[in-house]
Amino acid sequence: MCFQYEHQSQGVFSNEDMRVIQTAYNGVLSEQWEPLGPDTADLARYVLQMYDRGIVEADKLTRLTSLHFRYRLDMLRYG
Repeated sequence: MCFQYEHQSQGVFSNEDMRVIQTAYNGVLSEQWEPLGPDTADLARYVLQMYDRGIVEADKLTRLTSLHFRYRLDMLRYG
């Protein structure tokens, strides 16, 4: 079954889509991280995944992504 969210068009990102995705990506990378920060490829994939799942506001996408990667780093550090 194939369906699309209201914000999606088939395989094409609008300028607004790219602005939201880029803002979230840059926002997470600009945060203060330990020497071992998130891998940029993993970060990009996660931002795109969450955008595809309907999180289309830049602030919410940035906060969720940051929380996700901070949790992952904490799990690596403390087990």
